[in-house]
Amino acid sequence: MTFPRLSALVLVASTALSAQNSVPALDPAGLQQALKSGKWSVIEFGGPTCIPCMKMQPILGQLQQQYGNRANVRNFYVTQYLEEARKHRVMAMPTQVIFDASGKEVLRHVGFWSKDEFMAALAKAGLK
Repeated sequence: MTFPRLSALVLVASTALSAQNSVPALDPAGLQQALKSGKWSVIEFGGPTCIPCMKMQPILGQLQQQYGNRANVRNFYVTQYLEEARKHRVMAMPTQVIFDASGKEVLRHVGFWSKDEFMAALAKAGLK
């Protein structure tokens, strides 16, 4: 049984949310480059059709604006680069992993994060 109205609604919501996505997505080489950049990296391991991941995009966009000079705020699509995601021990979407300027993981969170919770965790980890 199909639900055409529901499918149309999901398509419209998905399109609207992805239009808000101003946070670049990395490939494996780009991820390695970001981790070696000498800046903090805030990487969301997720997917372009994952609903919680889409809900995180406006928050990531705000973090990118706020921390843009001090941190790389980026997406990494697990569905496109499964092996690389496994190397980073990503088991669920979304997973936000924060790396310090030396590329060392300092914080990990699985699931949706409010902006206030995310910013408090970043400050506690040392990104101010």
